[in-house]
Amino acid sequence: MELISILYITLFILLIIIAYRFLIRRLSNDRVRLEEFCTLYSTETYEVNGEVEFYFQCPETIEVHFCIWSNDKIVVELANKEFDSGGHILRYDTKQLENGGYTFGLVTEKQKTIKKFGVKN
Repeated sequence: MELISILYITLFILLIIIAYRFLIRRLSNDRVRLEEFCTLYSTETYEVNGEVEFYFQCPETIEVHFCIWSNDKIVVELANKEFDSGGHILRYDTKQLENGGYTFGLVTEKQKTIKKFGVKN
């Protein structure tokens, strides 16, 4: 009698594990795939002066809108074009900006990624 109870409990646990794995597989089909998004890197230092390089990578050919913002208002639009897959560098002379805190980032059809930096000329 005890052996049958142990077998039933074991069978029940195995069925729960199988159902759990099935549920996890089913739900993971709709997950966000990070490899489909551009990667934006921070500036070498937070405070920059003079010419600064913004670096980002695209997984595939994609339309990118790259801007610098101050208080959620576009200050400078550095690019609004299609970029090939791979790494890209955009250069900008910060002497045209007032000292202070800014954000830079890229906007695509699928994402908006921003980073902070400060200008101290």
